[in-house]
Amino acid sequence: MKTTPPPTLRIPFVRRCTVRGALEGRAMLLDLSLQGVYVATKELPSVGEKLEIEFRVPGNDRQLAIQSVVAWVQVVQTHPVHGLPPGFGATFEKLEIEDTRVIARTIQIYCQSNPLYRQYL
Repeated sequence: MKTTPPPTLRIPFVRRCTVRGALEGRAMLLDLSLQGVYVATKELPSVGEKLEIEFRVPGNDRQLAIQSVVAWVQVVQTHPVHGLPPGFGATFEKLEIEDTRVIARTIQIYCQSNPLYRQYL
């Protein structure tokens, strides 16, 4: 069994977050990977903007504050059920070693508890 999930594996991860930078305020994370997150928000940044995204993961008291860059923007929800709400995909720019471990462990725990994702471990 792999000890670290593939960097491209993205899991559902609905949590409140805080965005700081050109865009400031509270928002919702909808997914998580070792490469980045999707952030649902009403105010939309521009592609290429640098932001800091702060959030917590279950079982970890420390707030993660990760420097990120906006990779793409979703202006409207394309499908009422299956489409993502307005927001943006952010790529982690600088991920500290401890942050990498915390995120990898979160993804691993999710995959172990979900039969559809277990195959990725």
